[in-house]
Amino acid sequence: MELYLQFGYGMKALTLELSKKWNGASVILSPRDIDQNQLKKWSKEFKKEGVKCFFDPQCYCPKTEQKRLIQYDYWDCNLNTNLQSNSTSIDEQIKIIKKYNDIANTETYILPCILNNYDADWSKSFFLQSKRFIDAAHTIMNDKPIFATLALPKDLLIQSEETIEPILQKILDFEVDGYYVIAEALDKKYLIDNPMWLSNIFHICAVLKIAGKQVIYGYGNHQMLPLALIKIDAMASGTWQNVRSFTNRFIDTDEQRRRSTWVYYPESLSEYKLSFLDWAFHNGHLLSMKSKDKNFLDDSINKIFKASVPPSATGFNETDAFKHYLCCLRHQIKLLNKDSYKEAYDSYEMILTTAEREIERLEKEGVYAQARSFKNFIDINRAAITRLNQNHGFALGMSWNKL
Repeated sequence: MELYLQFGYGMKALTLELSKKWNGASVILSPRDIDQNQLKKWSKEFKKEGVKCFFDPQCYCPKTEQKRLIQYDYWDCNLNTNLQSNSTSIDEQIKIIKKYNDIANTETYILPCILNNYDADWSKSFFLQSKRFIDAAHTIMNDKPIFATLALPKDLLIQSEETIEPILQKILDFEVDGYYVIAEALDKKYLIDNPMWLSNIFHICAVLKIAGKQVIYGYGNHQMLPLALIKIDAMASGTWQNVRSFTNRFIDTDEQRRRSTWVYYPESLSEYKLSFLDWAFHNGHLLSMKSKDKNFLDDSINKIFKASVPPSATGFNETDAFKHYLCCLRHQIKLLNKDSYKEAYDSYEMILTTAEREIERLEKEGVYAQARSFKNFIDINRAAITRLNQNHGFALGMSWNKL
């Protein structure tokens, strides 16, 4: 599994910097966060700096008024009707989306998908829309691989496996090269405290991957690291929470109003406010949070550990925190890219055990991660990977080198 960048507010410079640092990167561009002129200009810069681009048309919420999104030519006030009515209008939408893919020099086509609320009619509507998009794509987008977007509503993801299974089997019949999986977060949360939601995502991705399809998971974060046990092709993540967790809130916001800077400590799978790291510094606990794995110690976090002043006085800022988070997440994924399924599974179990111990150790010293502590999610993830192993452990183990 690779780490892709989920493009969000203010991520252009960071994308270029990380591509240089990583000797190449892949980014999923969002018209919600990049206007048409920027798309043309930035795509050229990305290509020059070795950034591979994907374009997510962001059609999840057709009635949005998000100012950048609705400036794109495939968007109009009747988009919802057009996408759900006749094939002619869908063909026109797909042609325009192809144009933006060509501008961005994309690697793969990501098809649009509407995120409808889950109810008795959801399945019928989802498959009707998907078939129309795929049929149009085979005619118009026949020069690159095609990925169907699976925009999965939150209430579907807490249903029983028996409910999801027939839907999943029909999805396997899609004539596409792969799938771009988008999972709506429960209660608009960053980290999810329902093991059914998490387990069902792992189950869906495992079935798709074992069937020989490519899988990209969008809007991911460190809770989704077990996707590496399934050996999906990539997970995408970004800076702010709205590109680490999918909430479908396509509204205009001023991200700069967010004041707290959160710093990721990978061994605890938790993020700590910069102000709490100041507290740890003054009470002699900060250096105990310095990772023993040098690959977690990027230049941005070393500002804190090499300084003789509190972290907030080192110049460490939000950009540094974002960069550190993404570098750590990328390395954690690498640590799980093992030679066998069992090695990967055992390694992730160790990650959870280490996080549990580190959170407990730091709390005994009075260092708390507060709202972004992974403490209450360790058992959620343990339950989900246990079910993954029961359902798919044998198949993943047998097909590991072919995935």
